[in-house]
Amino acid sequence: MNIKFGMPTLIEKDNIVDNVLLCKELGLSFVELNMNLPYCMPENISSKELLAIKEKYGVEFTLHFPEDIDFGCFYEEIRQANIRLFENIAQWGNEFGVKKINIHLNSGVYFTLPDEKVFVYEKNKDLFIEKFMDSLIKIRNIAKPFGIKVCVENIMVHQFVEETFERLSNIPDIYFTWDVGHDAMSGYRMEKIFKKHPQKVKHMHLHDYNGKSDHQILFDGKIPLDDRIKFAKDNDLTVLIETKTALALRESVSRLNNYK
Repeated sequence: MNIKFGMPTLIEKDNIVDNVLLCKELGLSFVELNMNLPYCMPENISSKELLAIKEKYGVEFTLHFPEDIDFGCFYEEIRQANIRLFENIAQWGNEFGVKKINIHLNSGVYFTLPDEKVFVYEKNKDLFIEKFMDSLIKIRNIAKPFGIKVCVENIMVHQFVEETFERLSNIPDIYFTWDVGHDAMSGYRMEKIFKKHPQKVKHMHLHDYNGKSDHQILFDGKIPLDDRIKFAKDNDLTVLIETKTALALRESVSRLNNYK
């Protein structure tokens, strides 16, 4: 099946329409609205406005949930507030046809010791997994009636992260986003989990890694992107080209078109 490629909302743009215009120019299918940006927040743009934009330009939207929202937070009041925020955003997104919401598994805080960093969630991984799993089941139950897939993105990998993804692989209707750049920075530790459970992967963040930093132009780094693109095709994923500037995005799309 043909892959639907999309783009992130760019920090250099000041509104959603400017992102959509670039999306159309590049022949992409969707824009992933970054919910950390004020102009993407529900209080600043209505679902009716976004539905009108979608219908005018023929561009779909996915949502990139705020990165600082932590569904594994040990403070129950905060965790429940985060779940309520998800419910509000999912209801808003449903009104203009959002079908995927990307969320982060937050690594949390750490203690800096003389010779290492100790992550609080790693030290208390059973409690973290309990809290995170409970949150994910609750937000899945919110999203499912809307036909929205919750996709958990891999970030910095610790043992508690790997264990959480393995546990999530057994929970129906919770899905994964394979961020190939984050995976490369962590020594490809998530690759084995995603390839073991390909039916759980529904979304991909595609960018390159040059050995120092990710979010590089496609085919400029060391990631085996041909393998990742084949995985996306074989499993009918939506693929976000997650470079962070218009210039890098243009070059990535050009190279991808030549590759295809």
